[in-house]
Amino acid sequence: MITYKIAAHAADLAKGHPGAQARDDALSKARFEFRWHDQFNLSLDPDTARDFHDETLPAEPAKEAHFCSMCGPHFCSMKLTQDVRDFAASQEAIDRGMADKAAEFREAGGDLYLRSDESAAE
Repeated sequence: MITYKIAAHAADLAKGHPGAQARDDALSKARFEFRWHDQFNLSLDPDTARDFHDETLPAEPAKEAHFCSMCGPHFCSMKLTQDVRDFAASQEAIDRGMADKAAEFREAGGDLYLRSDESAAE
């Protein structure tokens, strides 16, 4: 029966049926975001999808894990991609902060050593 579902879904995609593409897109997004319950529910055979997942990670907390059951937490390409995106976002924030401080430095005259009020009075 699942073979027929797969074939019918492939035909819907080939015909450009918008619901089929929307389902695939939703499943891909759920997969990338590690929303396991959504992945199971969006699959063509939710019970089998759950069973396959539970063969390697049967505990309920594993359905909240941010890595896949095939690769594990250290080699999951989706987790690594998210880590790279997070790092890039943090690097962008660092770069913006450094640019702001550089502008502040230039606006203050660009002097490396500023005189304090006490040394200015002497």
